[in-house]
Amino acid sequence: MAEVRVIARSMAREGKENQLSELLRGMLVPTRAESGCKLYELYESNIKGRFYFYERWESQAALTKHTETPHYKHLQQAVAELLQGPFEVNILTSVQAGAAA
Repeated sequence: MAEVRVIARSMAREGKENQLSELLRGMLVPTRAESGCKLYELYESNIKGRFYFYERWESQAALTKHTETPHYKHLQQAVAELLQGPFEVNILTSVQAGAAA
């Protein structure tokens, strides 16, 4: 089982920054309680209204299970009206030193 790391980015529409922040903060407690969640942190950028989740999951299966939870589905439904642009989810791959470009 390979650990999965994720960075998810969202940018609030002007005037929706506080609402987006509240919605995203609401994900912290239930997600951290999920089986397979090793780390789930929320950060706000120095650019007003831009937020990042940094996540570490035990496996791809644990991440997939996360996307099936009621709190994740609520986020998907509620977030669209608050965003400027798409909610961007990036699955990360480690870059090794000395690897050919």
